[in-house]
Amino acid sequence: MKKNKLIFLLIFFFLSVLELYSQTGKKQIAEQTYQIPGMIYISSGEFLMGTEDGFDYETPKRKVFLPAFFIDKYEVTNSQFKRFVDSTLRTPPAHWKGGSFPKGEENYPVSSIAYYDALAYAKWAGKRLPTEEEWEKAARGSDARIYPWGNDWEKKYANVRPMLGFGKPKPVGSCPEGASKDGVCDLCGNVWEWTTSWFQPYPGNTKPDPNYGEKFKVIRGGSYRQSEVIAQTVRRDFLDPNALRIDVGFRCVK
Repeated sequence: MKKNKLIFLLIFFFLSVLELYSQTGKKQIAEQTYQIPGMIYISSGEFLMGTEDGFDYETPKRKVFLPAFFIDKYEVTNSQFKRFVDSTLRTPPAHWKGGSFPKGEENYPVSSIAYYDALAYAKWAGKRLPTEEEWEKAARGSDARIYPWGNDWEKKYANVRPMLGFGKPKPVGSCPEGASKDGVCDLCGNVWEWTTSWFQPYPGNTKPDPNYGEKFKVIRGGSYRQSEVIAQTVRRDFLDPNALRIDVGFRCVK
């Protein structure tokens, strides 16, 4: 009798595993066949967020689980933001002359955008802005990369500050070799990117910082004005949500 019961339990377990595998496979197939033009799919799962080697406000390193999401392959461009401005009559960036971006810069990342303008664009486009957790997972992947492409710095893979001066922005996608493992471009350098996250301590971080609270939004990715160290996937900075900085732009998620 005990032998029959054991056989029954083994068969039940085996069938349960097969069913779970089948359902998981069906879900993955369904997710992979659903695509959004101009966006990259980031699968659900855990990733390592934070570091033990950075600034105090970037610690500690911990596991974070996120559901699947889509993220723009590129930063939002001047031409994309111009369509939003024309459609909503929203005030264009201050450095645009005559209500439009400089000639020949249609594919440059839009910049000098306040957080709330980026938020309005995302809503108009049927999307939203990323949390900093989503941003870091898209950049870092599930294998805890230092840079989107891997752990070794490659100068031609990102638009960051040169040895002399501050550099300048480039059209989005100018450094395709620096894409993340999923194919997201310009997550390192070019322009900083807004997130929806307030600048708060990470869970488990008890070190005080006068800038914590609901005063500043987290920006990610570095820019052409910072070195490659500041553009690493774990780096975070903060900014007044009303600030207009020439090296800050954004991308959307869905």
